[in-house]
Amino acid sequence: MINEEQFFHVLLKETEEAYMKSEVYHKNKDRNWYYSICNGPIFKNKPIVFGLNWGVEGEHEPQRTYPRNIDTNTWKFKTHVNRYLPKYFGNTFDEVNYSNLCFFRTPNTKYLSYSDWRNAIPLFKRFVEYIDPPYTIMLGKPQFFDPKELTDITTIAYRPEGKKRRAFAHTGLLFEQYPFGSVPHSEAHIPPSTHDVLWKKISNLLLPLK
Repeated sequence: MINEEQFFHVLLKETEEAYMKSEVYHKNKDRNWYYSICNGPIFKNKPIVFGLNWGVEGEHEPQRTYPRNIDTNTWKFKTHVNRYLPKYFGNTFDEVNYSNLCFFRTPNTKYLSYSDWRNAIPLFKRFVEYIDPPYTIMLGKPQFFDPKELTDITTIAYRPEGKKRRAFAHTGLLFEQYPFGSVPHSEAHIPPSTHDVLWKKISNLLLPLK
């Protein structure tokens, strides 16, 4: 079994090859967005917290070195996760793996085609399988999975008192093996109390599966 840093470089090479063949690269070659795998060290058998894809403003260098520490650029995201993850799951952001479903960087997901997701998600699956997490938590809507990638889905709807709009969380099984929960992204326009309720609801469903 290769160690975490060796695995990172194997996956990085596979990511580079996939990116260079991707639609998003060929349509935006001159923008130099590139790709990343993770923003901190890889922890075997620890949970994975992930978003949709890495954002980018202007140009960005491709990830080249194994990250031994949490990238300070994740500070806002980290602060949000640390309001709920320790409370309901008993882990801090520094104790889990942080990544994204798609390793390709774009200003937003509108730049990614169906083909891009199909090329990217197998890379994330390799990441998950190597780590073998007790559970996974996604921030954002689980809308880019094919049916076999996310199964046994339960949708949780919550409408705060006095509000017209509902907020949603989901649970299921990722890649037919790993307990999965999704909650609204940190930038969703909902109050902290709603985040709190939805994090609690997914913890009640996920933790018995560990």
